[in-house]
Amino acid sequence: MQLIETSALGVRSAWFRFACRDNGWSVSLYPMIHVGEPAFYEAVYRAAAAHDVVLVEGVRSAVSRHLTRTYRWSAKRYGLIVQPRFEAGPEGPRVVQADLSRHEFDVEWKRIPLWIRALVNLMVPFVALALRWSGTRESLAATAELEDRKSQREILGWNPAVGALSRTILDVRDQRLLERLAAILAEPADEGRSVAIVYGAAHMRAVLKELRRRGFQVVDSGWFGIFDL
Repeated sequence: MQLIETSALGVRSAWFRFACRDNGWSVSLYPMIHVGEPAFYEAVYRAAAAHDVVLVEGVRSAVSRHLTRTYRWSAKRYGLIVQPRFEAGPEGPRVVQADLSRHEFDVEWKRIPLWIRALVNLMVPFVALALRWSGTRESLAATAELEDRKSQREILGWNPAVGALSRTILDVRDQRLLERLAAILAEPADEGRSVAIVYGAAHMRAVLKELRRRGFQVVDSGWFGIFDL
């Protein structure tokens, strides 16, 4: 199942709506990348705001801010923007911050071997500057494509350092997201209640697996353009 697709025309994100005969909730998934056209985020947020509940990500810590320099510093070069925070007005949906807290993320980060953390901290500014000086939309698109199953490149590229980073940046946060989703789905629901998940595309793999385990099936889908090439 394609989550983020790249082509000669540009990059686009799939969206899916799932429903289950045994549960009154529907679940819509909006896989995100964190740099794109303003119109992309406006369209996704408008669609998400039509739901009863919206689950969003975001770790506000010094560590995460350092790591995100790799795309924050280069967004303007691409003529794009960094993903803005989802805001819901007083009449909007209930917004649930489904990510780790600052303290929880920092604790998990410190579980990564020191030499890996030191290497990442050293490399991030150099990578961010390289992208800021020479990055292109084409190079960004080349790394954006993602499916619900790991690619051959991901499988062959695994090593202990990648595994340690993946556990903190993906796996632990995926588990928290699934816990928040489970709590929502356990709430009493009249027919037609809905939850939207607006999260980084890589996190959607865990969500898809969980929805399938619970008997949810796709009932609608479509695409949002992220940026043109």
